[in-house]
Amino acid sequence: MIKIKIMRILYDFFTYLISPFLLLHIIVRAFEDRNYLYRVTERFGIYSKGIEGEVIWVHAVSFGEVKAASPLVRELIKAYPSKQILFTCTTPTGSKLINDLFGEEVINVYLPYDLKGSVRRFFRWANPQIAIVVETEIWPNIFQRCGHNNIPLVLASACISDRSLQLYKILFDLFKDTISQGIVVGAQTESDAKKFLELGAKQERTFITGNIKFDFSSPKPTLQEAKHFKLEHFKDRQVWIGGSTHPGEEELILESHKQVLKRYPESLLLIAPRKPERFKAVHKLIIDSGLTASLWSEFERLDPEISVLLIDTLGDLPFFYSAADMAFVGGSLFSVGGHNLLEPASLGKPVITGPILHNVEEISSQLMINGGLAIINDSSELAETIITLFDDSTKIDTMVSGAMEVMQDNKGAIENIMQLIRPLIKA
Repeated sequence: MIKIKIMRILYDFFTYLISPFLLLHIIVRAFEDRNYLYRVTERFGIYSKGIEGEVIWVHAVSFGEVKAASPLVRELIKAYPSKQILFTCTTPTGSKLINDLFGEEVINVYLPYDLKGSVRRFFRWANPQIAIVVETEIWPNIFQRCGHNNIPLVLASACISDRSLQLYKILFDLFKDTISQGIVVGAQTESDAKKFLELGAKQERTFITGNIKFDFSSPKPTLQEAKHFKLEHFKDRQVWIGGSTHPGEEELILESHKQVLKRYPESLLLIAPRKPERFKAVHKLIIDSGLTASLWSEFERLDPEISVLLIDTLGDLPFFYSAADMAFVGGSLFSVGGHNLLEPASLGKPVITGPILHNVEEISSQLMINGGLAIINDSSELAETIITLFDDSTKIDTMVSGAMEVMQDNKGAIENIMQLIRPLIKA
C-alpha cells in the first residue's frame, strides 16, 4: 500500500513536471493543424459552459475510436433520452467528427490531461453517473477519481496490444491498483481479457463482449449517394482507393497505380491520407510522381485524364469506400500497425492491406482465414493484386462473401456492452 502511494506521488510529480511540455506539444501540433490552438483550457479541466442534469460520459481518444464508438453513443441516446451524453476525445479531428455526427445531441469537449487538479476540475464540472471508455486508455488519476467518486467505469470494446502491456508493466503496481478499482472490463477477445486480468482486473468484472467495429454499418443514404456518384462521375472506370494512408505508403501506392494504368489506362486511384495536416504534402507527392491529380475539396467534375483523386476532407472515407471497387487500408506497411479493415469490408469491398497489423491482429486473422483479406508487402504485389481483382470478378465475390461471413459471425458487441452498462445507470 505504501509502495503504491509513493508511486502515485511520483506519478503526480512527473505529470506536473512535464506540464509545460504539454503546452509546447499543443503549439507544435498547431503548426500542422491550427485547431489545436482552440479550446486549450478544456485540456486543463476548464470549460466555458456549465452542464446540467444526469450525465453519461463516453470517451474515445481520436477520429478512429470516435467513429467506432458512435453506434454505442447512438444506442445510449435512444435508451436514455432524459440524460445528457457527454462525449469526450483528445484530438481536433475526433471532436469535429463528434460534432458532424451528433451536433447538439451530445456535449462535445476535450478530456483533460491526467493532471490531478485538471482531473478534479473535470469531475466537479461533469459529475457523471457512469464513465465509458471505448477501446483502451488507462489514466491513473482519471480512473482513481472514478473510484473516489463511486462512479462506475466500463472499458468498452477494450483491448491491449502486447507493446502496451509491456509499457504498463514498467509501472505494474500503479496500473494494477488503477485497473483493480471496481472497473468493469468488456474485452474484445479472450486474449485481451487475459491481459487485463494480468494487469489486475477482477475476474468477476471481466467479460468478453467482442469488438464494436463489427457492428459498423454505413447509413443507407450514404450508400445510395455513393452509388449515384459512381455512376455519374466514375462511369465505367476501374476505381480503387488507398484509405488511412501514412508517410511512405502514398509513394508505394502511386507506384502501384502506375503499374495498374499499364493494364487499365482509364483506372482511377483515390487516396485518403489519415491525417489532414498531410493533405498538401500528399498532393505534392502525386504531382511530383507525374500523375494527374484532382482535389475532392475543389471537385466539380472528373476529367478523363485525371488518374488520382485526393480525398482532402475528413469524414468522407466511408462514402469513397462505397464508391470504389476495392480498398487498400493503410497504416500497415510500416510501423503503425493497421487501421479499420471492417469499414470497407462491411461496404462489400474486397480489402487489401500490408503485413504490419498488430493493432488489428484478431480481425485480420479472422478475415484471412475466411479468405476475406489480401496481404501485400510492396508496390509490385499491390499492383498485381489490384489487377488480378479487376481481371476476375469472381475473386472479388469470394473475398467479399468471406469478409461478410466474418462480420455476421461477430456482430452483437454493442448489445453485449449495453448489458454491462444498463445495471450501472440509475433509472
